[in-house]
Amino acid sequence: MRGSIRQRGDTFTAYWFTSDPATGKRLQHTKGGFRTKGAAQKHLNATVGKVDEGSWRPDQQATVKQLLEDHWLPAQKSRELRPATIALNTMVVDSWIVPHLGGVRISALTPKHVTDMVQALRTEKSATGRKGLSPRSAQLAVGVLKAACAWAVVNGLLGRDPTAGVRRPRADSQVMRPWSVDDARSFLSATGDDRLAFAWALLLTRGLRRGELCGLRWSDVDLDGGVVRINRTRVVVDGKAADSTPKTTAGRRTVPLDPHLVALLRTHKARQAAEKLAAGPAYEDSGWLVADELGAPYYPDSISEWFEKAAKAAKLPRIRLHDLRHTAASLMLASGVPVKVVSEMLGHSSPTITLSIYAHVMPGMAEEAGAALSASLLG
Repeated sequence: MRGSIRQRGDTFTAYWFTSDPATGKRLQHTKGGFRTKGAAQKHLNATVGKVDEGSWRPDQQATVKQLLEDHWLPAQKSRELRPATIALNTMVVDSWIVPHLGGVRISALTPKHVTDMVQALRTEKSATGRKGLSPRSAQLAVGVLKAACAWAVVNGLLGRDPTAGVRRPRADSQVMRPWSVDDARSFLSATGDDRLAFAWALLLTRGLRRGELCGLRWSDVDLDGGVVRINRTRVVVDGKAADSTPKTTAGRRTVPLDPHLVALLRTHKARQAAEKLAAGPAYEDSGWLVADELGAPYYPDSISEWFEKAAKAAKLPRIRLHDLRHTAASLMLASGVPVKVVSEMLGHSSPTITLSIYAHVMPGMAEEAGAALSASLLG
């Protein structure tokens, strides 16, 4: 049925149908108040024609909440995005956007609405007493809202993008606090007998992300060939550990192992073999590198807590676990390792990203390179 006309009291209402681009479900649309059946039929014929040619856009009475929860989020889930990405988007919608803009009609949304939301997010305390969101979090909230509105235009749910002229708030880059060479050496020395000695070495010398480290299985490691393959990550989603994939294609990479790392990994493998023999049937032989005495994988957040305690015990400057990745990158660049090599080691999609993150490391290197070239050509 293409559509129909029904009389309701003294007026007539036109009914027609479309498909939800996000779910494929049949959606009913209506427009009433026509004084004659002929006027209603005329409107129905014109509307159905626009639906057929793909130019019809609904009179948007939908709210921001309906757009985000009923359309945009389901569409994102159907794209098979990483679980962590879906969980992050859902949290942003449920906790940040909907409480402030959920009841606003999409067609009535204005830049001021968005500005007011950002101001509230930055200043209001959360239920746990946290004082406002960081600039980066506020930026993320606006980014999600803009992405949803742009998607709605492309998929025929909006005739125009009410956020097209809205800019995401500025967010200063987070200050990185990498360790010095001496700090890194001190930590590796202090944790030499640690169960995770191999893990700290991989983080500090190869710049692995926490999720990449926790996602390693022995099937990804070739000790004879001296390489480890990054094929998966193990991340926290909604408070639970979940297997996922690297963020980008470049994240799937092969990382070389030097003899020192190979020796550490062999020692760890022998330890696990002994633990398996001692535990017998109780051992969970799933092949995880970062696992406890019974073979069960550690919860990723536990690794961060473990690191913080180890660093404190070693009386070293307090940094985050992720700053070990920054430390590895900074020390490699400062040692003269080519940017392209560092980029590939870290799993960045291009050297440009590496340069944008670690530009602070480059000035001294540029001076040294310039002096060396001058000495060669002019000396």
